Amino acid sequence: MLKNWSRIALASFLVLMIGTSAAFATTARVRSLANTGDYISDDSAVNRWYSTLPSFGNQVNAEMGQWAGAGLSDTRGLSWINACGEDGKWGTYRISLNENALDHPGFWMGNPFYSVHAPGFQSGNLGDPTPGAYDDTPMNKWDIAGGWELGESMALGLSITQSKWSYEDTGADLDASNSWLTVGAGFTWTNNDNMVLDASLTFGSAGGDISFGTQKVEWDSGNAFDFAARLFYDWKDNVTLVPVAEFASSEYSLTQTTTPPSTIPTPNGNKIDDFMIGVGLNMDVNQDNMLVFALEYMSRSWEYANADTAAASLQKTTWTYMPTVRLALETQITSWLTTRVGAAKYLGTVKDELVGGDEFKESPGAPTGVGGSELPGFDWFLGCGFNVAEWTIDLELASETPFNVGYWLTGYSNYDTGAGPVTHIAAVWNY
Repeated sequence: MLKNWSRIALASFLVLMIGTSAAFATTARVRSLANTGDYISDDSAVNRWYSTLPSFGNQVNAEMGQWAGAGLSDTRGLSWINACGEDGKWGTYRISLNENALDHPGFWMGNPFYSVHAPGFQSGNLGDPTPGAYDDTPMNKWDIAGGWELGESMALGLSITQSKWSYEDTGADLDASNSWLTVGAGFTWTNNDNMVLDASLTFGSAGGDISFGTQKVEWDSGNAFDFAARLFYDWKDNVTLVPVAEFASSEYSLTQTTTPPSTIPTPNGNKIDDFMIGVGLNMDVNQDNMLVFALEYMSRSWEYANADTAAASLQKTTWTYMPTVRLALETQITSWLTTRVGAAKYLGTVKDELVGGDEFKESPGAPTGVGGSELPGFDWFLGCGFNVAEWTIDLELASETPFNVGYWLTGYSNYDTGAGPVTHIAAVWNY
């Protein structure tokens, strides 16, 4: 069946197994491997490639981690996956409960759709009458998902998330609400003994309004979608070739619906288009080492949904990565310890376009231009995993951790982020 196929048939799909326990399989693992989750097999794929859910049943996942330099309490979540019937005959189902907003995506860290295209994430406040009165990105309430195998070669998946909140201040005559609904569908097809195709399509819809005295503002537009596909081709006995492609788009803006005119600033809202194509190799160098290498081209454009027409104001920013190079190594040190190291090098440019036609171009390390859109140049990752009985615990470590083991050993003792040595913890219990 497809469940067994995805774990056994492709040799380089396999991650390190210890005795009868399960493989390392968390978003902390993927992030430690330079965010190469699209190019390897990992249980966290259920957050992005929805139809892989039948392959990863009967487990409980827990996560805690930082996002954007905050502490470990920044995002927390718990998820339960259960296969119904023998070998998931009646489907495999998941329920996830997360705390914090979707721009701190928790279990969805492996899916760029939630961290980039959630409403309000890119431009912060979309422009309500009392700036800062509420967060544009709603809190996550729940996520449910299901996956079903169709014969020996196909599987389908479905994921639905609902996030919303409301706020009322009778003294200030302020009333606000916001919601964010996403629906995702996935398809997996096993072509033959050395090829597997995954595809996913996700739609998001945002809505809400805020009333402040006689003024009222509500969503004018709030939609997003994402399409992604990848192909695992077992090129050699120990090497898998993985091409990946993705396109995502979102647009959010606000409009006044009452008079007298409200104080919505211009510009407000944002429009984002993403396109990425990449190719990766994952290689089982030997029984204890897996190497992942990937090259990616990505283009992202951002502009205001309701633009400012004043001369010399920012109109559009375009990031072009050509290419991004990712390299990661996972090594089994002992029967209970695995270490991971990864790096990503970004080669590209950023272009800011102003009203009137002026342009500013930047490259990694260059002074930040008008839009404040500096292109990152290099990221380094470090992590480790522990396997005890049915438990797998993965840690993503802060990149400066090796320099903080003690002043007398390294001459350095302070973390730049102030968040400590561990930035993300993820645990899986298999039953």
